Amino acid sequence: MRPVHRRILGFLVTACVLAGATVASLRLDARGQKGARARSVHAAGVALTGAREALEGRLRAVEGRAATGASLSPVRALAAEHVDTFTLQDAFATETWWQPFRDEFSFHSLIEGHRRFDFTPDGVSRSVELSALLAASEGRPLASELLLVGGVPYLAAVAQVQVPPSAVPERSLLVLARPLGAAELEAIAREFRSTLLLVDADGAELTRAGEPASKKLAAPTLDGTPLTDVRGRWSMVRAEVGPGLFLWAQADTRAEAAQVLSTTRALMVPVWLTALLASGIALWLALRPQRERATAELLAQTTQRLAAAEAQLERLSKSMPTVQSAAEAPAPAPRARPEPSLEAPVPFGRYELLRPLGEGGMARVYLALARSAGGFERLFVIKRLHEPLARQPEAVAQFMDEARLGASLVHSNVVPVYDFGEVDGEYYLASEYILGRDLDTVVRRSFERDGDPLEPATVFFVAQEVLKALGYAHTRQDTQGRPLGIVHRDVSPMNILASGRGEVKLLDFGIAKSAHRSTHTRAGLVKGNIHFMAPEQARGLEVDGRADLFSLGMTLFWCLTGELLYTGQTEFDQLIQAAEGPSEEHWERIAQLPAPCAAILQRALQPHPADRFWSAEEFARALPAVRPEDTSGLERTMRRLFGEELRAESAYRSALAAVSAASDAPLGHAHTG
Repeated sequence: MRPVHRRILGFLVTACVLAGATVASLRLDARGQKGARARSVHAAGVALTGAREALEGRLRAVEGRAATGASLSPVRALAAEHVDTFTLQDAFATETWWQPFRDEFSFHSLIEGHRRFDFTPDGVSRSVELSALLAASEGRPLASELLLVGGVPYLAAVAQVQVPPSAVPERSLLVLARPLGAAELEAIAREFRSTLLLVDADGAELTRAGEPASKKLAAPTLDGTPLTDVRGRWSMVRAEVGPGLFLWAQADTRAEAAQVLSTTRALMVPVWLTALLASGIALWLALRPQRERATAELLAQTTQRLAAAEAQLERLSKSMPTVQSAAEAPAPAPRARPEPSLEAPVPFGRYELLRPLGEGGMARVYLALARSAGGFERLFVIKRLHEPLARQPEAVAQFMDEARLGASLVHSNVVPVYDFGEVDGEYYLASEYILGRDLDTVVRRSFERDGDPLEPATVFFVAQEVLKALGYAHTRQDTQGRPLGIVHRDVSPMNILASGRGEVKLLDFGIAKSAHRSTHTRAGLVKGNIHFMAPEQARGLEVDGRADLFSLGMTLFWCLTGELLYTGQTEFDQLIQAAEGPSEEHWERIAQLPAPCAAILQRALQPHPADRFWSAEEFARALPAVRPEDTSGLERTMRRLFGEELRAESAYRSALAAVSAASDAPLGHAHTG
């Protein structure tokens, strides 16, 4: 080959290599931005779901108050006697039995058939459109909506006033409403680390809370299309929360976007190093005179190295997580608003479904009421298997195993399963309904309110109670006296429930291991929460009761510090840490805990099962003895952290019972306020 031809070829190879590196860098950057936008939209959807559920919780509290007011004997008497407007005005404005409602609500309305009486304690006339609220109350004793009143969002609820049909031929209703305060919305925004924006149907802003992720909050679209920054630094998604009312949530994802950008730049480094090496060799060969054979050999070596580098780039590119962008799929935003039929009691076999409580990958959970002869009523939690899974034999068998195992565990510290069945092809199980919070929520609220974790004495009391449940489950035997080999496999703060009365319950044996299960986990398949699982469980190995004791130790560390022991940047990093067990850095963090916490965890968190506590009983003996005052410490903590919320939920339950009982009771035997 002539020197001039060799130089031209060298320059062409250099240009092609550098152009390829540029194209690869642009593709990596676009891929990173696409992933960052998808993560950002998902984060906004999570924040919106949480904010909607918080608003629904406040509406439930207003429902409870409306039901209480409707059950007052004077209110029932006023409705039954069909008194004139002057008498109603005087009663609502001056009577002491109505004082708590005057102080709490700025709008009151008593509706008797087509007659409507409105009352405002401050004397300011308010035109409130109640058609949507009244429509939602058809066939129901209670209903609530977020209404727009004079440009202000109001929390409104309607309750049926029970009067004899002979007194008033058409039903009587009591409506109570109060403004949704800016402080309330601000608290919700802080809780879910987002910016919240309430707008009307025309897109006009009504109120906002939280600091926006960008200097200027993006203007919401009328069609509700999710908004996202081109580099995924923030996103906004929308949901309808009331008639003509829409809630936008903006998530600040600058940290996540920076992490994706850092990963993208790290992938670009080998691309450009390879390109520079290849182009340098090509130029050197082009400019250095030598024999054609030597030139061909060096060019062949360069081609081989370039091909190997491109293969490595392809592997690195495939290792990046691929997620749908907002342009390819709708925002994974929040769980859809429950259809109107679920807002009313829905018959489901021998139960009435009152309202949804939550949803997981396998089932949806409802608060349900069971009725029987003699006026017996009891609240349950109904877990319904998702419809697609009901057609999968393996999923149905796993669900049956959960019900069978839960029903066999009868212990004061275990949430029991009372019923299992099938209704119109839908499988369900019914378990005890407990008024309380999971331990994860308790610890987080303690930090929000006090800036500190739970008191060690309270943590040790919870541990003793959980160990009673684990000791019972681990030592269970069948009718022939053979060990059942039950292992919970998911002991974590999310699966430990603290009731308002200070009781401790272990729940969710859905992935528990047992010798009598009809379905079994395949070898190497990891189930459970990686933040709390034992090393042998993270490796997909066989586990026994000592894995649960390790998980309880990790739970105690969380309760005592409010921090997770494993702090990897990605879920894969955390899984690797979980498989290896605590490192020297982790042991140093544990050693900083006060006595006797450090010594207990140093035994419970040993990587090898043989070095840990051998049984729940041995673990319990190592804990400080529970003093009489410690048994009531958790109840005091729950009252201090969640007192108002638990009272509102209790009032809601009582209101359901009161309305149900009053439907058949004479007027004179109603409960008074």
